[in-house]
Amino acid sequence: MNCRYLAGLLIVGLPAFASSAVLNPETLKAWGDYIQRADSRTRSAGNAGAPFLRLDEDLQVAERARQGEILAGPAVGSSGMQAVPHGLIHDWSGVVFIPGVTLAQVFAVLDDYGQYSQFYGPTVIDATLLCRTSHGNKEDEDQFRVRYAQKLLFVSEVVDTEYDARRIRVDDSHWYSITRSTRLDEFRRHGKPGQTVATGDETTPYVWRIYCISKYEQRDGGVYMEQENIALSRGIPVSLRWLIEPAVRQLSKELTTGSLRQTREAVLSVVRGRTVPVGIVKAGG
Repeated sequence: MNCRYLAGLLIVGLPAFASSAVLNPETLKAWGDYIQRADSRTRSAGNAGAPFLRLDEDLQVAERARQGEILAGPAVGSSGMQAVPHGLIHDWSGVVFIPGVTLAQVFAVLDDYGQYSQFYGPTVIDATLLCRTSHGNKEDEDQFRVRYAQKLLFVSEVVDTEYDARRIRVDDSHWYSITRSTRLDEFRRHGKPGQTVATGDETTPYVWRIYCISKYEQRDGGVYMEQENIALSRGIPVSLRWLIEPAVRQLSKELTTGSLRQTREAVLSVVRGRTVPVGIVKAGG
């Protein structure tokens, strides 16, 4: 349920340079095919002796994470971006190790939407749980809303996003979650200090879809959290790719590591302060 990276992409990623604003059937089909492949990889993780986490494919990467480094990189190609008909897919992954905690403690923080403005501010300014459904001890489902905000010079961006999130138990030590956007409303406001004028840009969103896959494994005296953030956006004009793509790559890396760092700090702060969030504790050990 950790989509703060994508919030940053929504707000500061592509607005001034994005091309076609119409989401057409070709773009939607390419997105559906891409997500289907990502889901298949997630469901097969850990089967037939394969590692559950990607980091375990490289012992040096696993050790660096265990020592406290937050690692992030493109999950597709060398840029983390893949062109599709009339659009662009962004796909970045990262991993963090949170020492001295359990799965239950991590999930309690992630489920405490009322504290998101504290955990993930200043970009996240509000979050609300809309509905929670439990399917025994194997799966839980949340619908929730997050409001993001960013101000650059005299332009303010506000994004209201609703998500559907499913968290699925593999066994006592392994869970994964899939979070998808169900609604995106973007608002841009221009004006000098003291003035606020709506532009009506809410009808031409820059990002059409958001999809997050998170894996959680409890071992080594803590919890590994591995996250893949996928988004579908308007494309970048060919004539401007040389200028825009390096900036988007750098932004994506910074947002991925920043999001994971905020999650680790929030969990450790709550655990060390012995403050139990309001959210329901699911799973753990």
